[in-house]
Amino acid sequence: MTATRALTSATVLAALFIALPVYAQFDAGVFGTNISIALSPQYPAPLQSVHLTVNAAGIDLTESTIVWRAGGKVIAQGTGKNSADIIAGPLGSETAIGVSVTASDGSQYGAQAIVAPTQLDLLAGSDSYTPPFYLGRALPSAGTNLILQALPHFKRNNGTLIADSDITYTWKQDGQVLGSISGRGRSFAIIPIVHLYGGNTITVEAESSDGTRSGETTVNVPLSQPVLDLYEDHPLYGVLYSGALHTSTHIPDSEMAFAAIPYFAEARAINDPQLSYDWRVNDTRISPSAGSPQEITINADNSSGQAALSLEVTHATNYYFDATGLWNISFSSGTVSQDPFRTNTQ
Repeated sequence: MTATRALTSATVLAALFIALPVYAQFDAGVFGTNISIALSPQYPAPLQSVHLTVNAAGIDLTESTIVWRAGGKVIAQGTGKNSADIIAGPLGSETAIGVSVTASDGSQYGAQAIVAPTQLDLLAGSDSYTPPFYLGRALPSAGTNLILQALPHFKRNNGTLIADSDITYTWKQDGQVLGSISGRGRSFAIIPIVHLYGGNTITVEAESSDGTRSGETTVNVPLSQPVLDLYEDHPLYGVLYSGALHTSTHIPDSEMAFAAIPYFAEARAINDPQLSYDWRVNDTRISPSAGSPQEITINADNSSGQAALSLEVTHATNYYFDATGLWNISFSSGTVSQDPFRTNTQ
């Protein structure tokens, strides 16, 4: 990830944390002891194509006559016809699936399933630091929390939605069940990010208390190191978040105040006392302001007008935290300031 960005493009980040919805439900009831129906996908979406497969232990399906029914109507039949396809109904619908198998010796078997599509969305974000007016989603980094919200759309066939309190949620991280945050009505979850190693694949399974509706969805959450961006801190307009300064920037003035923003840091505020700002100008350490350590003012009068500005931000207790930035800034003297909302392009 580059250390420079404009907030106008931050909406790209928002898409990173919205899991693609996965939908659910089949409810199998077997009236033949050796036969069952499998669905693919296991959790079909409304109006999605569903592949049905009959499985039978100890029965030679290739020599058996198989008849498939959906809603009481025959949709496929024939010798060895061990699969069929349907289109799931809309949200809240139920489609009864039946399969009958007549083996070569005349024995008969059957199985049933109910296809009732549901929708389960999963939103993921973090409590890491982002500045005001930031349009993207906060990325989790070491020391922050991953914040998750499951949004079920479990509709009964009478059109009513199943209440969240009647749904049991099972949360998993990299396949491991997180029992402490799972349970009935627990659609909201907080997972601490201890370090940046290992995967962060989050899965949530949801099932209604009566067992008639269920779903599962997964999101892969990218972890991030905090990133430093530098902005002009205008005396009248404040920090100009409309555009971060480039690593090589020309300033049409002899003096300017700057503000550094540690995106995705473990911090409650920009001047969080746990954060330490180490500023240097041309390798000379500059003591930060006690009240605003993220800000620095450079005056290039009586100098060459060139400044190598560097910053390292560390955390008092989070040893995984380390954010650095380096900017080469050239100043001009005797020049009238331009529009403060300009974006530096050099």
